[in-house]
Amino acid sequence: MDQNIAELIAVSRQYGKDKSFVIAGGGNTSFKDDNYIWIKASGAALETIDENGFVSLSREKLKIVSSRIYSQDAAQREAEVKADLAAAIVSSGNNRPSVETSMHEIIDYPFVVHTHPTLVNALMCSNNALSVCMELFGDQALFIPYTDPGYILFKKVETEIAKYTSQFGKAPQLIFLENHGIFVAGNTVTEIDEIYDSVMEKINRKIGEPLPSDKPKPFSSPVIENIERLNTGFQNFTAIGSESILTHLFSKDSASFLKADTAFTPDDIVYCKAYYLFIPAIANDQDQLESAKTLIAGYLKTYGYLPKVLVLEDQGVIAVEENLKSALNVLEVYTNILKISYLSEYFGGPKFMNKAQIDFIDNWEVENYRRKMAKS
Repeated sequence: MDQNIAELIAVSRQYGKDKSFVIAGGGNTSFKDDNYIWIKASGAALETIDENGFVSLSREKLKIVSSRIYSQDAAQREAEVKADLAAAIVSSGNNRPSVETSMHEIIDYPFVVHTHPTLVNALMCSNNALSVCMELFGDQALFIPYTDPGYILFKKVETEIAKYTSQFGKAPQLIFLENHGIFVAGNTVTEIDEIYDSVMEKINRKIGEPLPSDKPKPFSSPVIENIERLNTGFQNFTAIGSESILTHLFSKDSASFLKADTAFTPDDIVYCKAYYLFIPAIANDQDQLESAKTLIAGYLKTYGYLPKVLVLEDQGVIAVEENLKSALNVLEVYTNILKISYLSEYFGGPKFMNKAQIDFIDNWEVENYRRKMAKS
């Protein structure tokens, strides 16, 4: 095995195994030489990735994505970009390259590690993201305001990298994406580790106290035990409940829940959908079930799909999914949402994605493909 690919696999697993950097199937990594780029396949898990989890593409053929004029229709545009990415593939197999391949391609360093760390997103998903980012990192970093993922984000980053390179005489190694995550680039994986360590240290200094414990404890509820009775769409679904000191901070009443009722990032939408349902406490079990049934019906009418996250007042969080693996992913991602919301208070409070941003992700074929891969 080529030494560079061996290092790419090692650094991918290193960050993929660390839940403070990568939740569920998020993040991607790459290595490139003069002619080719090797990038994580869409849907592959960083923590267990091997050679077969990467897609190799021709860098020369990838250049067409930068120069071509695509359709003004968002769905058609993304389909055209996907086709051009596929045409650049030189490796065998049926893996799809990450939708962020073109962004990795234009970052002018051999190794790139893109993750969604909880600490970073506590800053990136806050009201003061830009000002605090500039305070902490200054001209060491490039800050990109929220932009729809895919081609539009690629072109935005391409423009801003060109401006940065012109101003500072070198390409940025540190790129922050609002309501998304971070790209770190380097000539070696050691250099990437050093940059990540510095980023975490600087953000940690702005946080006054550690997170409340998120150590989970299962709980039972008539809602969990009777989930299939609440809507026929839940037939054969799995519901699991989890409570912790952290979850109780957000489930204690409806006002507390408002700080964690919507998605912060595209990955939240992939695994948990964009909106979460609060169910008030009712002492009588039958009344509780009828209340939950009514609220779920209203949710379905409003959003057109069933909720994956139910928050029971003064109890905890219930994840509802097709199988246990997917339900555990929902719990993991929603718990991370709670962490981000809590820590964002040190940076001006939480800033959620807006409806237009959410609608783009919900209807994007790429993210629907990732959902499908996550369930398999």
